[in-house]
Amino acid sequence: MPHIQDPPTLGEFNGFEIYPMPMFATLAVDDVSAVAAWYCEALGFATMFAGPPVGDQPSIVHLRRDKYQDVLLVPSRSREAASPPASLTLSFSADEVDGLADRARTVPPIGASAVVGPVDTPWNSRDLRVTDPVGHQLVFTCRQANPDPEQVKRMQQMFDAARKKA
Repeated sequence: MPHIQDPPTLGEFNGFEIYPMPMFATLAVDDVSAVAAWYCEALGFATMFAGPPVGDQPSIVHLRRDKYQDVLLVPSRSREAASPPASLTLSFSADEVDGLADRARTVPPIGASAVVGPVDTPWNSRDLRVTDPVGHQLVFTCRQANPDPEQVKRMQQMFDAARKKA
């Protein structure tokens, strides 16, 4: 398997590092400004760039929470509400999901926004599930601080067995 390298840094813009983004999400929403404000207030994203307005809202808002955690918000193309795909979940690595959950819960819910967790998973991560105002699903995940040693042993045995088959 080839080694994936960090893309080159191309300078800074508005205090943000510029680099070719290896992955990002583009989410179509009806109210770009309101949803962008929710991402910033509830989840600690910051506006890296806002495009010129088209009609009464920005043509695009580029949000970033941390390196490689980029979300682009664009206006939905139809007059009907943009509907998020039910099967898509965006997952982000997070240093401290408990603090993020506390922060997200201080913001009054709007639209479909919701916060669930954090919960400890059987694979020894701690996950915070968040729904944005439009219904997009996000998971912020970190390692459990005190993983269950028996679960760690079971996971290791599972990985070892899978390696032997390959």
